[in-house]
Amino acid sequence: MSLKLPTTPQAVAAWLPHRAPMLLIDKVLEADNDHLVAERTFTAAEVFFQGHFPPPDAPVLPGVILLEAMAQAAALHSALTKNYPNGAAIYRFSSAEQVVWSAPVLPGQTVQLRVKKLREKLGFFVFSGMAEVAGAVCCEAKFMAKVTPR
Repeated sequence: MSLKLPTTPQAVAAWLPHRAPMLLIDKVLEADNDHLVAERTFTAAEVFFQGHFPPPDAPVLPGVILLEAMAQAAALHSALTKNYPNGAAIYRFSSAEQVVWSAPVLPGQTVQLRVKKLREKLGFFVFSGMAEVAGAVCCEAKFMAKVTPR
């Protein structure tokens, strides 16, 4: 299946209900019926870095933000493959398991978000996900979401 890929945050927002500061995908690099690869650059100005952790410590992106970014990539995959533009469906994060954070994400780093659809049944979508910076894995998880068309 050939999908038109959103390559700007504005184009991503046409498919997802999230908005700044919680829209965590800048663009989609590739996608098909089974997987999606997206990208996000986290700048030093991000609200997430304010106080996590302030000087004299080094700011680190909260791990739950990486998990949320992977969930948004999965929601975007569902939206693109089911043709649910923003407002056409409701996405509810249902569960996360086997979550492992293996490296920090620092201000200025670009994260690649890779999600793979494992199964879909009765409106529940199960994905595996991985977040990487320059080829190094930062976070991995398996998670589920309920997708309800409006």
